[in-house]
Amino acid sequence: MHRLIAIIALLVGLSGTALQAQDLQRIVALVNDEVISLRDINERARIIMATTRMPDNPEIRRAVRDQALRSLVDERLQMQEAKRRGITVNQQDVDSAVAMVERQMNIPAGRFEEFAERSGIDPAAIINQIRTELTWSRMIRGRLNATTTVTDQEIDEAIAKLKSSAGQTEDLIAEILVPVDSPDQEEPQRQTAQRIIEQLRNGAPFPALARQFSRGTTAANGGEVGWIQRGTLSDEVETVIARMNKGDISEPIRTVGGYQIILLRDRRRISMPGIEDTKVTLKQLLVPLPQNASNADMQDAMARAQQARAAIRSCEDVETAAEQIKAPGSGSLGTLRLGDMPEAFRQAIEPLKVNESSQPVSTPRSVHVFTLCAREEATGINRNQVRQSIMVRRAELLAQRYIRELRRDATIEFR
Repeated sequence: MHRLIAIIALLVGLSGTALQAQDLQRIVALVNDEVISLRDINERARIIMATTRMPDNPEIRRAVRDQALRSLVDERLQMQEAKRRGITVNQQDVDSAVAMVERQMNIPAGRFEEFAERSGIDPAAIINQIRTELTWSRMIRGRLNATTTVTDQEIDEAIAKLKSSAGQTEDLIAEILVPVDSPDQEEPQRQTAQRIIEQLRNGAPFPALARQFSRGTTAANGGEVGWIQRGTLSDEVETVIARMNKGDISEPIRTVGGYQIILLRDRRRISMPGIEDTKVTLKQLLVPLPQNASNADMQDAMARAQQARAAIRSCEDVETAAEQIKAPGSGSLGTLRLGDMPEAFRQAIEPLKVNESSQPVSTPRSVHVFTLCAREEATGINRNQVRQSIMVRRAELLAQRYIRELRRDATIEFR
């Protein structure tokens, strides 16, 4: 009798296990006929809960499962589009991204899989998410580069704006963008943004929440935006940032794409390099003076220098003018930093325009006339970095538009 009861119990247990496994394989959504199962959602929910350290309660679990489903739908669309376009990422890129996640979450280097397993997460599931993020970013960059050109005029305008900001402040920020793609998502997504803020203020790691909840192109980088000057972001966001202090987390900010959450990491005053950092390419007319030169010697040298200067219309004329007054030490000085030059020389050269020549400058050993051949202003701003900054903001808008197009054209069925 006892043996019969044990067999029945075993059969019931096996039946329950089978039913549970069957339930996990239940289809929750079809994205262009590609399945998202209950197991997929549960796995992603575990990732979100473990990496964000959110509290485990019914309300949070429900929000996390909703987020998991939205993320998985978008990721299926992104990878389907990447496959259609033949876009992939290599293992080295994935390994670098994993190393970044370890740093952001204070996981010892090389211990990512151990952390995942200890947290009850399949490491492969996180790797797949990271691979999707990298692939999507590459696809956005490729599409942007193929359709968008940042002109020199746009870079010049951006640099001029930065120069005019000297003495003002710039902000080091991170962001989370909670998307709102339709009117019926307005209130649920606002509540999601509010819950994220509550968790952040309770100590949850910003990079982890950005990776799991943000739709922005900075999500793969933990939401890090970098140093931003005023006038770079939307008016709605900048108005809020201006009122924030270092370390503050904003309330949800309604923007074009949804609700934006801003972390103000730091703030500093913009300082531009002084004129000393300007680089000048010069030629000089050098009129030597005899040892222990008299006033008459100095006046003669100055007169000869003025005579030669009058004949110089451009850098190409310097050698010819030097020959006429027999000044063999004349010629090119190359490219120099103004701050490395004697004060008298710097004052003579500083106001010159290209192909202009200075008034004669005397020293105890010679008289100099400098002709400016080229000038590289000290902006302290790398033009390529400015170009990349412009491209990043355009990529943000493109990514939001791109995923909306993919959703619009897809067949998505929820069950």
